[in-house]
Amino acid sequence: MKKIAFATFVSGLMVSSVYAQPSVMPSASEMISSTGIVQVDSNTVVRYVTPAATDFTASSLIGAQVYNVDDENIGEVKDIILDKDDVGGFVIGVGGFLGIGERYVAVSPETVQMTNDYGKWKFIINATKDSLKTAPEFKYEGR
Repeated sequence: MKKIAFATFVSGLMVSSVYAQPSVMPSASEMISSTGIVQVDSNTVVRYVTPAATDFTASSLIGAQVYNVDDENIGEVKDIILDKDDVGGFVIGVGGFLGIGERYVAVSPETVQMTNDYGKWKFIINATKDSLKTAPEFKYEGR
């Protein structure tokens, strides 16, 4: 079950890049420098998406519990890092109590095994809570 869920996740990411259109960077005149807003071409037609039965939303992953290979709860997924075409990493909150003293670490998606147990996502990584507490800290820009 665990391997099937992870394989489905990875194949979904690969398929999504097949359907992606090549992106074109906006010209300097299209970019409003003071706000960073890109003006959309008025000829651009909206394309709608119908998710497949195997698709899932990022919001269903945020808040998922993270366990180590010994099935000990070691953290919680707090955020998802997206790069140009893919998931770049998962931000895991480690330690602390009720959010106080918690620190964030970002882990590569290749090091995470995802399973769906009765509708709830569960992440499994080969790490201990102590190793995550000493891992390089992830900091949000501007916070």
